[in-house]
Formats: sequence, C-alpha cells, structure tokens
Amino acid sequence: MQIRSIILYSQNGDKRVLDFRLGELNIVTGTSQTGKSALLDIVDFCLGRNEITLPATAIFHTVAWYAVMLQLPDTRVFVARPAPRPNAKFVSNGMIEFGADLNIPELPDLRLSADSDTIRQQLGRRIGIGDPHSEAPARGFAAPIRANLGHAMLLCLQNQDEVALKRALFHRQNDEAHIRSALKTTIPYFLGAVPEDQAALRQEFQQARRALRRAQNELKAAQGLNRDVEARLRSLVGEARVHGLIGEDEALDDDRNAILVALRQAASFQTQSSFDDQRQRQQELELRQQAGDLRQQLRSVAEERKLLIDLETEENDYRSAVGRGMSRLTALDLVTDSGSSEDICPACGSEMEEPDPTITDMQRTLQELRGQLESVSATQPRRAQALRELDQVASELRERLRGAEGALSVLAEERERHAGLLGQAETQAYVRGRIDAYLAQINTASDGRELHQLEADVAIAQRIVRELEEQLDNDDIEARLAHSLGYINSEMTNHARYLKLEQGNRLVRLDLKKLTVVTDAIDEVTELIRIGSGKNHVGYHLAVHLALHQYFTANDRPVPRFLMLDQPTQPYYPSDMAKSRGKLEDLSGDEDRAAVKRLFRLMYDVTTSLSPNFQMIVSDHADLPDPWFQQCVRYNWRDGNFLIPPSWLDDSSNA
Repeated sequence: MQIRSIILYSQNGDKRVLDFRLGELNIVTGTSQTGKSALLDIVDFCLGRNEITLPATAIFHTVAWYAVMLQLPDTRVFVARPAPRPNAKFVSNGMIEFGADLNIPELPDLRLSADSDTIRQQLGRRIGIGDPHSEAPARGFAAPIRANLGHAMLLCLQNQDEVALKRALFHRQNDEAHIRSALKTTIPYFLGAVPEDQAALRQEFQQARRALRRAQNELKAAQGLNRDVEARLRSLVGEARVHGLIGEDEALDDDRNAILVALRQAASFQTQSSFDDQRQRQQELELRQQAGDLRQQLRSVAEERKLLIDLETEENDYRSAVGRGMSRLTALDLVTDSGSSEDICPACGSEMEEPDPTITDMQRTLQELRGQLESVSATQPRRAQALRELDQVASELRERLRGAEGALSVLAEERERHAGLLGQAETQAYVRGRIDAYLAQINTASDGRELHQLEADVAIAQRIVRELEEQLDNDDIEARLAHSLGYINSEMTNHARYLKLEQGNRLVRLDLKKLTVVTDAIDEVTELIRIGSGKNHVGYHLAVHLALHQYFTANDRPVPRFLMLDQPTQPYYPSDMAKSRGKLEDLSGDEDRAAVKRLFRLMYDVTTSLSPNFQMIVSDHADLPDPWFQQCVRYNWRDGNFLIPPSWLDDSSNA
C-alpha cells in the first residue's frame, strides 16, 4: 500500500490535490509555516487515528474534509475523514471506497459510511493483517492485542518531534504505556517471527504469568496474616481464661473453629458481680507454669535434634574412613588366592614370625566393611524422618508458647494500666471489648476458607500458565526473531557507517525489549540515549526505519509500503535561518552540508533499490542543488506557495 494523493476539500467545495510518485522518494521542501508537517498528520488521521493532531490555525479551519488516495497491488482505495469541529479532540467516522479505476470524488459525493475501526480493518485485511478486534478470553484477562493497521502505521511515520528523539524510536512510542506494549507485541508479528494467533497467545501468556504472580503474592500475604491470627487467638483465649470469661475445664486444643466459638461466647459473657483476685493469681500462675513447660519441651526437642545431627556428622566421618579402606581393598576382587604360604617372605624366602594376612582374610574384611557401611546407610532415611517430625513438633510448641506469652504480656500491661482502678466488672468488660474488636477485624481467613480459595486461585493460575506455555513454541519464535533481527541489524550497521554516525563503526542493533538502538563493542554496550547530538539521533532513526522497511519489502510482510519523515535535517539548520529560507547555504559548514547530502542520498538509494515496492515522502527545509535531489522534489513551497491556498481563507471570510 502506497500513497497516490493527499486531498483537501475546502468549505466551498474546492480541492487541493497533492500527487506523489509510487515507488520513489518524494520530497516536499519549503520554508516554515507552509504546511509541510501537516502532511504526516493528515495521513495518520485519514488512516484511522481518532485523536486530532491537525493544526488548529485559521487556514486549516477552512478545510471541510481530508482524504488520501491509496494504491494497492490490485486496486485503489479512497479514504476520507471529515474535518474536526472546533474544540473537538476526537473524530471516529469517515468513508472508504475501493475501485481499480477510482477517481477523486467531489465534495458533494463525500458521505459518512464507516467508522475508524472499520477503515483500519478493511485496509489491514487488504494488506494481509487480520481482524483488529478480539474478544476477552474466558479466563478473565484483558483482551490481547491483535495486530492491526494502526500498529503497522507506528512503523511508517516519524514526525518532527520524533525523528530526532534519543528516548524513542517509533511513532507515538512515548504517548502512552499501551503504545509501547503494542509495539513490543506486534513488531515480532510484522517481522514474521510470530504468527498472528501466536502474537495474541504470547500476550495472553504474559498476562497469565502476571496473574499468577499476583495470586501467589496474595496467598503469601494471607498465610502470614493467618499465622498472626493463630497466635493472637491463642493469646486472647489465655487472657479470657485468666479473667473467667472461658472455663478452665473447656478443652479447645488446636481447633480454630472451637476457639472462635469460645471467644464469641466470651465476648457476650455476662459479667459477674464479684471478683476473686486469688483465683486470677492462681490462673496466672498456671499460665506461667504452662509457658515454662513449653520452654522445657522446646529445649528437649532441640537437644534431640542436636543429638541426631551429631550422630549424622559422626556417621559421615565413619563412612568417609570406611570408604577409604574399602577403596584400597576393592582391588582384591581382581586377585585370586594363589594358595602359597603366607609365612614365607616372598622377597628373601625366610620364615616370618607374623605371617601376612591371606587374600581370603582381606576379602572377608572387605565384606565386613561393606556390611557395616550398608547398616549405617540404612539409618539415614529414618533419621531424616525423625528430624522432620522434631521440626514439626518444635513449630507447634512455639505457636503455643507465643499464645501463652502473649496472654501473660497482656495481663502484665493490663495490671499496670488498671491496677487499683478497675474491679472485676470493668476488667471483664475491657477484655470482652478487646475480643469483640479483634473478632470483628478478622475475616474469613480466620477459619481457613479464604486461604483455601487463594490456594485454589494459585493452582488455577498455574494450570493456565502451563497450558499457554505448551501452546507456545518459544524456541522456534526466538530462532525466527533472531534471524529477522540479524538481517535488520546488518543493514542498520551498513547505514550507520555510510552516514558516519558516532559509534557507527560498531555493530548496530535493534533492541526490541527496550525499543531502542544499541551499539556493541568488545568492552561495552551503548544505548541511543548515551550517544550524543541530535544529528546522530536522526541518523539512527533513519537507519532503523530504512532497515525495517527493507526487510518488510523483501519478505512481503503486511506493513504499508511507505515511510513518511518530517524535518529529518532539523538538527543541521539554525532556527532563524531555517525560518528565513531553508536553503542548503544556511547550513553552518561543509561538514553539515555533506551530512545532509548523505541522509537524502541514503533515502534515495534505498528507495531506488526497492522500487517499485517502496515509497518515501519527506517534508524538509533542505533544497539540495544535486540533480538526483531535484528530480525527487514534488513540491517546493516557497515564494508564496503553501499546502492550503490563501484564497481559501479569503473565500471563507467572504462567505
């Protein structure tokens, strides 16, 4: 898809038609404020963008409709959008027509027949992009991004505020976060590394992984809260027992539901009229005795655990020593008993007072060592099981100790705060209030139902991630993407060297994760943001987009076959000179003149090499005298020439 014409309709029915050559470099040169930059905004608007970025000057208020005539391989397409009303921020309707011999219609023939989504959908399908709409998956994630013409246009436009940026490479990349996400998701599709359905599936997989991490974090937080609830409930039970709100003979064990029932009953307990201080002290003494017993049990468990670990250490030392002896005796398996006398020295033939052990004796010793080693190994699983059981017992004892100590701590604070001031009724009322407030604070996590639900959520999220991962062939995708980027990086490196860019002698590559240019040297990697001067930034932008479109064209990818640039030479022109004439003579020196010439020559050479399948439209101040450059100039807006004829404003005023 290339641009045949850009058309403007005045309120009075006049037409301003700008024709462009297909498969060539088209240059629109001129001074400032002649309407050059508006060409890119008009194309962006006509091809489905709803947000209004067109100039709001008086001369543009004379325009009634904006339109483009597009050329597809087998037909023409006319797309028109009504001019926005004053103060409007969005326009979502327009018209679209197809025809092999389609001509530019007159203003009375224009009519609203489609919305912007329909326009993009129909154009996208014509160049090979699927349906831009997608339904939200049943799993509850947001609808995945599916490539559409709007995403392709991000790779075909560079306005004057973007072409020299060091923090962004692509059209609208810095507008909103979803634009960056869309670029990262769809560029692999446009490169052919990811099939269209896989592109959507890949994003759904990323969303599923985020949902899994969120569910795991919620479960972890709930488990932490649950542990705190357990200790707090035990502390409240101990406190309630001390103050007579729960009977001493009421066995609760570790049943949380029973504890909650008992605490709810304690919160509604009818206060007694008398208070037995002696009874309270006796209960507190029993609570301290319980805490002491628990500490003693913990010490006993710790000693048992240490004994098992010491035994394991000794057995490991024994196994090591036996293993060394066995390794020396193992060679006996290769030797047979010769039957010779072991009391005769084999060297001198004399009789020895202490005969050497026979091979049979040594083999018997080896068998005994093996048996001992097997006996030692057999005890390891039992010891590991015993250690796990001791750890579980220790954990339970610590939980019970926390509850007892919590109750004692509360009693101590309460006695200090209320000693001599509160009687039995006031004390019990205070405790009831604390219990009631805490029971109102905790939710269903206290009985485990929320934990079970969160655990189920994590299990479901894990299953979804596994299912999506099985459907994705990540290795194949990465291999195809690496192949595509290899070609693009090679072309980018060639372009950077031709333009003589800073660090252009290195390997230049496109980083899709960060959406930036990176240069590689043996000892460092440098991103575009760290490469100085707007001149280099423009050069790298041009290198990236030309390399991408070379790949798109060579591989027949579903991307429009044009690239529009606005003011690529702006870093070379002092602003006052650029506003005055914009001639090459305004450049500051021979080096800048040569650099500007290289920019346009690279555009010309690449477009020519891809002709007739690629088109460039460049709006700029530069007006080089070279014959090849002048051959590409379609419009020169100087000496009173403008995009919109000044007479339109006069006609509008008279009307």
